Amino acid sequence: MKEEIKFTGNINWDRVRLFLKIGIVGAIIIFVGDLLMGWGVKNMSLSGLEQQVSQYLTVSDRRMFWSSLLGLLGVPIACVGHFGVYKLLKPYSRKYAKLYLIGILGFLAFGGAGVHVSSVESAFFYKYMTATDPSTALATSMKFASYFLLPLYIALVSCWIIMVYAHIKAVAKGFSPYPRWCWVFSMPVGTLLFSLIAVFGNHAVVNAIMVGTFSLGNIWALSGALLMLGKAKENRDKSICMTKQTI
Repeated sequence: MKEEIKFTGNINWDRVRLFLKIGIVGAIIIFVGDLLMGWGVKNMSLSGLEQQVSQYLTVSDRRMFWSSLLGLLGVPIACVGHFGVYKLLKPYSRKYAKLYLIGILGFLAFGGAGVHVSSVESAFFYKYMTATDPSTALATSMKFASYFLLPLYIALVSCWIIMVYAHIKAVAKGFSPYPRWCWVFSMPVGTLLFSLIAVFGNHAVVNAIMVGTFSLGNIWALSGALLMLGKAKENRDKSICMTKQTI
């Protein structure tokens, strides 16, 4: 059954704007943590997965600590911004708003203290396993990640898919105050756009940004929501006026 677009409830635009700004700050904090973790050059003499993770062997313990801490703090702060998006969807569609809220709760539960910290922990484990026994370091680290990191990744990605689905469908179908084309301000679009930097090759800054593409996608989505908030308010005001005129 096709869901009817309704305009129920009020939107506190100043509060939503504040939430989005706070969320952007949180996403930037996570990105700084990603830069600290990803800044390094891969050993091109290696191959496969061993080559891909070789950049972490040169990351200092101090950088790993700060990356872990920034991710731990940044994720819940970034979720404040997504709660602002939720407040914009709720008056239009409880269905998509609830799905989006599930995604937010998933990020709170499995993001900072879960996936981010555990990812740094896995890199730390691999770094010291390589120093102890290079012949078994990768296999042992993969086993470690499979037992402790992979379940968190599965949970987080599941919540992320739900969140992205609800966001794109709601905006593209008109269940939000934003123009329908604003679905482009979604996390996967931003992540894919920033991933294109990989074409510039194996450089520390490129590798660091590649580690932070998910955070950049987050910044893209929240910044787009903030940038178009004035237009969203204008659209809602027009829609409410048209609804009153038809009554």
